[in-house]
Parts: sequence; structure tokens; C-alpha cells
Amino acid sequence: MTLAVTCALTACASAPPERRPSARVTYWESIAALEADQAVAFASSPEQRAFATALRSMMAGRIGEAEESFFRLKNTGRDSVIRLASRIIYTAALQYQDKWAELAAAVRSDESVRTDLADRAGIEAWARAFRGVPPKLFTFGAQSVELPVTVSSVGTPLIPVRVGRRVYHFWLDTGSSMTMLASDVAEDLSLVPMTRDSLEIVTSTGRVSAVPALLPEIGLGLLSVRNVPTMIVHESLMQMKELKPGARTPPIKIDGIIGFDIIRQLDIEVDYGERSVRIREPGRRGREGTAQRNMFWVGMPVVRVQSRGGLPLHFGLDTGAQVTFVTETLLDKLQIQSPRIESRRIGGLGGEISLRTAVLPELRVSVRGHPIIFRGAVVRAPVYQVLASLDGVLGSDVWNSGIVRMDMTNGIFTVRSSLPD
Repeated sequence: MTLAVTCALTACASAPPERRPSARVTYWESIAALEADQAVAFASSPEQRAFATALRSMMAGRIGEAEESFFRLKNTGRDSVIRLASRIIYTAALQYQDKWAELAAAVRSDESVRTDLADRAGIEAWARAFRGVPPKLFTFGAQSVELPVTVSSVGTPLIPVRVGRRVYHFWLDTGSSMTMLASDVAEDLSLVPMTRDSLEIVTSTGRVSAVPALLPEIGLGLLSVRNVPTMIVHESLMQMKELKPGARTPPIKIDGIIGFDIIRQLDIEVDYGERSVRIREPGRRGREGTAQRNMFWVGMPVVRVQSRGGLPLHFGLDTGAQVTFVTETLLDKLQIQSPRIESRRIGGLGGEISLRTAVLPELRVSVRGHPIIFRGAVVRAPVYQVLASLDGVLGSDVWNSGIVRMDMTNGIFTVRSSLPD
């Protein structure tokens, strides 16, 4: 696995009328489609059944329970494919829980993952750097914290973040595995890196050098977060360009990024129209709320939506991407073809690239019954997270839909037009 921060894509996602595909009939196709119940039914061995059951636990938010199951399977499984798959998801589960010491220990003890240390973007390399950090501590000074939101010209929301005695503006980026900091801000704060070694993060345009550090505390209004593992990236790379044809907006300077390591522990509601964000401490619904979950973690946050014909689709959630895109997996699932090829540019930390890509006119989906239409569709190669083949990625243009709520603790992702009376 690599430590990733996915960024800006200049496209939208869509599709013409769909035809329902034939039903999946194999175990691993069900796993790739994140249909865990179906995979349990198709399992041909106790190990396959245990793996699918553990995946179901992970999607239900029972990460610790899934971690234990994948740990057993990776160590004792007779099926080499199950062992390898279990090791991959076990690593993702440890990362999600900020279990850096356990992850570093797994690298030392497991010969099969030791070679990953050669990858400077590997989560194992970052685990070694962060293995001694204390756990994050969240302190809420009020039941609800409300902050102003600035929507940048590339669409990603910026919120004020207090670090030390100064206030900076950070992106809310669910596609970033961890919190990030520009090097000039780190210098202002006299923040010392935890190691002299430079590691890497993977972006949509390549790899970017970064160094690990620990922020003692950040403040989001009356919310305080202590002991925040951070990636410091050179200030020249912490900027985004608006890539629309003819755009003359200067690059946007980014002080830092609030990554999913913090977002996942909050109940966040962004009101695009009112330009505000409301942050609450999530209450835990327990197992009785499992059936209502439409958001879960499999190496990145994933949202379950429905196509116009009622077919379940799985989109990664990356609010650092400029717009939503779909994948060839979705085209195959809905048995549709893209009508044209266009030139587009992809921008992110580290630069931009140009490509010729298929484009769809329109995609209509619903999130918990709320309809959303994405137009001007870019189609990309299949996106794999852990073992899942995703149908697309929801980008920052999802904020335009109105009020968006993310509560990873309870697996809730909702979109609505206005607040209730």
C-alpha cells in the first residue's frame, strides 16, 4: 500500500441510459464489487467465507473485529490468495485506526511486507516514522462547532485552522490519508521533522517528497485535536491551478490539509449555499445502525449510491479532486459506451498532466434517495482500493449539491438541498 493524497481532476462524471448487467456469479467478482453478503453465499471454502465475513464487518464499521479476522487469515490461511488479500486489508485496518506501532511491528515480523520498506511512499515506511507517536486526542468545547467555509476556485472547501497563535486555511480533503502542512507554515511554527529521511506521497500526477512531523495541537473553533501526525510538503508544491480552458486565476496557495485521519472521527456538515461547516462529535449507533450505512472504509472512504435503474454503485470520496469522474468499471457494469474523446488536464500536488480521455454526457445517481446529476463525464481506468474495483470517485463538485454530511463513525453520507425547519 502507498500513502496517498488524491487531488484535482478537471472533469465531471456521467452516463447515457443504462442497461442492467447480468448478475455476478463468482466469489472474487462479488468481493471486487463490495457485495460481501453475495460473496459469503458464493464462498467455496471456510477460508473464503471467513474472508468475506471479515470484509462485511469492515464495511459495517467494525474495524477492530475485521482486523482480528484478517490477522488470523494472513497468518494461518492455507489459500495463498486469501493470505495475501488478508495482509493487504489488515494493513488498511491498522492505518485506519492509527495503529502505527502495530503496523511497524508487523513489518518487522512479516517477511512478506518487509520489502515494502523500499517504497518511500509505502504505508509501512510511514508507520516506521510514526510508530512512537501518542494517540490523537479530540476535545470538544461545545456540542456543535460552526466555522466559515471559503470555496476555492478549484472547488475544494477551505476552513480556518488555529495552529499555535496563528490561523491558517486548510483544505477539507477526504482523499488525503493524513493531515498535511506546507513547509513555510512548518517553518513559521518551528516544527521539527521526526526524521531526516524524506519519504513520499502519491498524488494524481505522480509522487511528491514529504517528511513526517507531529503537530502538538490544532484548533477548529472550539474543537481541539492534539498529537496530529503530519506530512510536511514543500510550499512550492502546496498549490493548485484552476485548469478550465481560458482560466486566468493565479495558483491557490494551500497552508495545509485536514486529512481523513481527522475527518473520519467527526460528524461534518458542509453547507455550500451558506458557506459554513458544522462539526459535531459523532454519537455511536452500534450494530442496530449497520443497515443504514452507505459509507465505509476499504483503504479510502467509499460511498454507496444508486444508479437511475436502482443498481448499487460504489464511489470513492475524494473532496480534494476538482470534479467527480467515473471508471471503465462503471461502463462495464452498466453496459454503456462513451460517445466521444476529449483532451483534459489533471492537476495536483507536484504539477499537471494532459491526456485524451473518453467523456460521457451525463450520470444520474441518488444518495439515500436524493438525486444528483454529474455532467461532462471523464472516464478513467479502473480504480482499485484494497481489493475493490470502484465505479468512480466523488470530487469536490459534490459540494454544489447543497448540504453534504459525512459521519464515518456511523457510516452516514447524505446530500440534501436545504436544512429542515
